[in-house]
Amino acid sequence: MNPSVIIRLLRLARCMAALCVMAAPGNSALLTAQIRPAAAVWYSAASTVVTASQSGLHEYTWPQLQPLRQLECSIEHILDLQLAADQQRLLVAGGTPGEIGVLQLLDLHSGRTLLTCTPHSDRITQTCWLPGEQQILTAADDGTATVLDATDGTVQRRISLHSRPLLALTISSSLPAATAGMDGIIRLWQPQDGQLIRTLDNHTGPVTSLLAHETAAATTPMLYSASRDRTIRLWQPLRGRLVRFARLNAVPQTLLLTQSGNLLLAGCSDGTLLQLRPESMELLRTEQLGRGAINALLQHPVSGDLLICADQGLLQVSADQLLP
Repeated sequence: MNPSVIIRLLRLARCMAALCVMAAPGNSALLTAQIRPAAAVWYSAASTVVTASQSGLHEYTWPQLQPLRQLECSIEHILDLQLAADQQRLLVAGGTPGEIGVLQLLDLHSGRTLLTCTPHSDRITQTCWLPGEQQILTAADDGTATVLDATDGTVQRRISLHSRPLLALTISSSLPAATAGMDGIIRLWQPQDGQLIRTLDNHTGPVTSLLAHETAAATTPMLYSASRDRTIRLWQPLRGRLVRFARLNAVPQTLLLTQSGNLLLAGCSDGTLLQLRPESMELLRTEQLGRGAINALLQHPVSGDLLICADQGLLQVSADQLLP
């Protein structure tokens, strides 16, 4: 068969799949069209959501999850999305395993690609904007992190503090950059010069997620880490102090603090959603949401409903299912 015909048939199949919506038990809805969705961001005053998966980059209405458009993106495997403060520019990160790490900057209003750069020799697993949004941080499967110029994608600094692929990256206004991954070690470092500040090495397995936590009452910034050693750990990272940890029955993949700050949510590799107290790390509820891993969690800023990116598709969960 002519290759151009095959490509057109594949595109048609993707468009048809985007119309497949089915109900799930309880206060939830499941969109199965997405093939292993990995990340999502709210857009257009949170009236729509942009999702990334192996089937591409799509925009859906919220909460109906009806398809609006597919955005052009040349990245083979998209692993992370980060929206700029202007709510228009979107960082899209990913690449081809073992070959190249690609970062694209898209204008969501027009759909145009503003920037494409290839700062890594393996997939970019996570990215984020530095304060001021003149620079971009990336972490990749090649074991390095970079500081990029946001205007042209130039690598201003390459950070080589890990021996194995990186899976997690975070930064906040009171916390320097933190990276972690397959070596099970968390490194804190200054983006300005790449200087290592602190090493946290209590995990006994790969670290899958990092989450910075700041509150007005806290005298020091806190950091949550999730690991394949089946623990979530709470740190005072600048002091190098492990505060406490929760031992789990499943591998936590991704972390989210609810808007109220009363719950720490963990999506796990077996499809369970865990609800924990953020300070005590007490496990309050375990809910089986389906088969396969939960890859990302997103909470709607108005309704408080959850959007869950799972291997089986996009899952919408009512805020009523969360503990107060």
